[in-house]
Amino acid sequence: MRDTVLSPVPPAAPAPVCSYTDGQLEALKWLALASMFLDHIGRLALGHGMDGWVFTGGRLAFPLFALVLGINLARVGPRRTRAARTALRLGVWCAVSIVPSIWARGEPQVLNVLGTLGLGALLCALIADSSTDQAPRLSRSVRLVWAGLALIAAPHVEFGLAGVLLAPSVYLAITGHPLLGAVLAAASLGMTAQLNADYGSWPALAGTLAVVPLAWIAQRLPLHVPRLRQSFYVIYPVHLALIGAWNAWH
Repeated sequence: MRDTVLSPVPPAAPAPVCSYTDGQLEALKWLALASMFLDHIGRLALGHGMDGWVFTGGRLAFPLFALVLGINLARVGPRRTRAARTALRLGVWCAVSIVPSIWARGEPQVLNVLGTLGLGALLCALIADSSTDQAPRLSRSVRLVWAGLALIAAPHVEFGLAGVLLAPSVYLAITGHPLLGAVLAAASLGMTAQLNADYGSWPALAGTLAVVPLAWIAQRLPLHVPRLRQSFYVIYPVHLALIGAWNAWH
């Protein structure tokens, strides 16, 4: 009998999350990063106001970051552990970024956006099902206490309560609560858009809501973008420190 040579089976590609591939999610993250640079460099370093195209273009950054965060935390696997670890990491880098934020912006009234995303990740950890990993089960009272603390802290971070709820609403929509998640996401995005409109009028509102068609388009393109991995955490305080240094020398 002739020997049969079996070809090795190629490794399976990572399963898409919410029908987004890793490349598409990374493309959205890079687009958010570009929007953030446009906003921060344009307004904080070059003096553009909130009534122009710089502020409008910068409104894409936060909702895109929140969208990607919510989707990534909803990946199959140890969701509670992943969300808790991400919340801790965001909290640490939020603290690291306080001094660069003050240097670039002056004395801030609220904590930077890493605090917003960190509180959102914390809420994802509290609503996650711990049966998928080795995380200890939390009692309802413990969850309520932590959720209450997160909501109390929400007015003290950028974009307030609406911003804090955006990533958890995306998470809920993917992990078994599509109607609740969709309604909460629409409300959170709408309130964020209105908040931006209060500062930059209707173009800022349109710039915020543009995240919806852009996310839809990205989902349908064959995008292959290199991963940022942990680089964003370092990029955030570094770029604010550079803007602060620029302003100090000019």
